[in-house]
Amino acid sequence: MNSGSVDKVATNISSRATRLHYIDWLRVLAMFTIFFFHNARLFDNWDWHIKNVEFSRAADIFIDLCNPWLMPLFFILAAASIYGAMKTRTAGGFAKERVLRLLIPILILGFFVIGPPQVYLERLASGAFHGSFFQFYGAEYFTNGIYGLSDTGNFTLVPMHMWFLWLLFIFSLVLLPLFRYNKTTGRSPGSRLAILFEKPWTLVIPVVLIALSQAVVGLDGALTFGGGWNHLSYLVFFVSGYLIYSNTRIQENIKRYAWVALITALVLLVLDYLAQFRVIKFSIPETTGAGIGIWTFLTLKSWCLLLAVLGFGSKYLNFNNRFLGYANEAVLPFYILHQTVIIIIGFFVIQLSTGIAPKYFIVATSSFVTIMAIYELFIRRINPIRFLFGMRLRKRVQ
Repeated sequence: MNSGSVDKVATNISSRATRLHYIDWLRVLAMFTIFFFHNARLFDNWDWHIKNVEFSRAADIFIDLCNPWLMPLFFILAAASIYGAMKTRTAGGFAKERVLRLLIPILILGFFVIGPPQVYLERLASGAFHGSFFQFYGAEYFTNGIYGLSDTGNFTLVPMHMWFLWLLFIFSLVLLPLFRYNKTTGRSPGSRLAILFEKPWTLVIPVVLIALSQAVVGLDGALTFGGGWNHLSYLVFFVSGYLIYSNTRIQENIKRYAWVALITALVLLVLDYLAQFRVIKFSIPETTGAGIGIWTFLTLKSWCLLLAVLGFGSKYLNFNNRFLGYANEAVLPFYILHQTVIIIIGFFVIQLSTGIAPKYFIVATSSFVTIMAIYELFIRRINPIRFLFGMRLRKRVQ
């Protein structure tokens, strides 16, 4: 065995021995960000389920800052967790876990608990339905077709914000052959593939693939649920996350070039805003080549932001404490609950005769308290409810 092979085996053994706590911190912080993001959706100038009469430019800017990188970060972190999970699971055990943690919440909570209130309040706000929630749930929700596929459809085949769990479930099973961990060699097919991306310049390869996907496939139709990227792009983010966290050399490159990624992202962000506010004026022909160029610019900006988040996270957040353990366990149920609670509370708050800032504060504060009360009093403590929310069951204390 040559020295290069010895180094790679040693690197892999070191990777298996160390838990990357900053991945957990980034997951928790991303969850906080998406919570505030969805609170802001009540007040931005883009279409959403329910809207305040007046919109806020500050909300627009916040949404525009978060949208390009937030959901891709969730996919990258999910892939990182898969790499760790597959070291102690068989393929069958992993598939079973995906069913329990992702599919069960989607099929039971998504279809019958999380989705219906959001559709009902959206129909109520638009004047498309008049009546109580129980009238809607009994007579309208299951009978008017699929939400999103027709103007009158109500049943949420893809339950609102839980589209992320749908894609994560599908990606996890489709790519299972890539993830299968061989305990003899200490590698998976994905980790062997990652060796090809150990050079720093290879960090930009996902930018090319995602830009092509966005320019050619676009954002309309069956390949898009939300978050500003289509399914193929999310697949690239997901696979990239797995490759990154199956190879410590790629992680070291990201850590080493975190400042370069951040500065590049900030420069591109400034140029983007100068163009949006028409400080820089230019015309772009509507051609496929121009579309690829635009998406390369936008994707590079988002990818550099992601690399900066991962790089600085690995430098400053790689520690553990009791809060992290509590918060990390709460992430999935919090994600499942958050948008429905925000919309229910927001529906009443946006009708108040007060300014946008007080409304935002009221919705965000009361939504957070409500979600955490539901989690702490019911979800966390009761095993059948933990099961529905994709959590591991608590062991009985003898």
